[in-house]
Formats: sequence, C-alpha cells, structure tokens
Amino acid sequence: MKFDLGGNKKIEFKTDITSLVEVAPVKPAKFFLPQWFKSMNDSFEKPTNPDGPPNKFGKKGEIAKKWREGTVKRCPAVVDLMAEGYIIPMWADFLAQRNKELFEYDNTNFPYGVDFHSAQQIYNWPLKKTDFPEAVKFVNPWRIYTPKGYSVLFTQPTYQFERRFTVLPGIVETDSYHHINFPTIWHTTKDTIIERGTPFIQVIPFKRDSWDFSSGAMNEQDKEEDQQAKYELSTTFKNSYRSLTQRFKDKG
Repeated sequence: MKFDLGGNKKIEFKTDITSLVEVAPVKPAKFFLPQWFKSMNDSFEKPTNPDGPPNKFGKKGEIAKKWREGTVKRCPAVVDLMAEGYIIPMWADFLAQRNKELFEYDNTNFPYGVDFHSAQQIYNWPLKKTDFPEAVKFVNPWRIYTPKGYSVLFTQPTYQFERRFTVLPGIVETDSYHHINFPTIWHTTKDTIIERGTPFIQVIPFKRDSWDFSSGAMNEQDKEEDQQAKYELSTTFKNSYRSLTQRFKDKG
C-alpha cells in the first residue's frame, strides 16, 4: 500500500503476509484516534465569576449566553500530533505471560513473533522494579520504503495512554533500510493480550535536512510579529490558530 507525501513522493508499506493488507492494514493515523478523544466534546460551559457579585444585568455566575471554553479537543498541537503520519496496528493477537525472569508469548503459528534484547544490552537503563529486565522486541511483518532523503520517526501512538508496555522510539533512514523491528519495555506483570488491530506504532516520515542554529534576543520585527500573532489569537473564540497558520501559508 502507498500513501502520498505530497507531490510525487510516497511512503510504501509492503508485507509478505498478503492477508494483513485486508485484516490489519496500515492506515493514516487519523483513523486510529483514541476513544477518549472521539467521545469528548470540543467545549464546555463555563460560568463567569461564579462567586463574585452580580453584574449590571443581575446575572451571577453566568452570562446571558454562557461562555463555552474549549477542551483539549480544540488544541491543534495535540490534534495534529495524534493525526500525524500513519499507524501500523498490531498484526496478530499476542498473549504475553511473564515473571521476573521469564517472558512467554502464545502465537507461535504466526511467522513474525517476539525476540529480545538482553539485559546486558540495556543494563544502565532506569527500569522500574516491575519492568521485565530485557527489551521485548516485536518482529515487524511490514517493510517501509520512503523516497531518497526521507527518514521515518517511529514512536508509540501518541495519547493512546498504553500502560502495559512502552515502545521505544527511534529514527531510521527508510530510503535505504526497510525492515525495522520494535523493541518495547514491558511493564505489566499480569497476563495480557495485545489484540490484532491495536494501534502499535506511529510512523512519521520527514525529510532529512541540515539546519543552521542560533539562540538570542528578539529583534523589533520579531516583537512586532509576535504581538500581531497574539492579537489574532485573542480576538476570536474558535479556529484562531488555524486561521493564523493558513494566512501565513497563503502569503507563501
């Protein structure tokens, strides 16, 4: 399967397990938004000064038309990160069982299973007492291809709040190397099943580039533009960030 990166650039996910394309396909991250987010309202009623004196209209703790304050669902920084890139869902059901020294998984009929990075390989990591001492590595059935000059950031899907394990993030130059496996730090000591289709890896492609760096005080033009942005953001209740960034794009 191919996904357009803009222009003639595409990211490709390929697997030798043909049925995965149907039963657990890679999709844009926007198709895997967590349930807590989808069921949340984008605003809530917030009375003004509930403990203060009545205003000139005799209203106390409310205004004629109640102010609706935005929830995190209106936060573009959160929304854009959750929807960025693509999600590789877990490709098969995995039953995991463990104690302090032994980790077993039950899905040996599937050709891509579990491997390990030994405790010696991560010996200085700040693991919790309940963490399994080795990194549990899931062998990925997907190969990932990007155009020349493009790499991929791999990370645990953001804001999914997975507590049983943490996928270790990393960056790979997927224009030349395509088979990436996913080490995890396993937290839970309970028997657990990762179900097929569970959002497992967020894949964010980006163009490799060199940057000049500076750190210093704002000049007068910077301050003027900063004040203009603050004014635009403070004069509308909704979509002020989108309006500001779109105006900047339109200016070229």
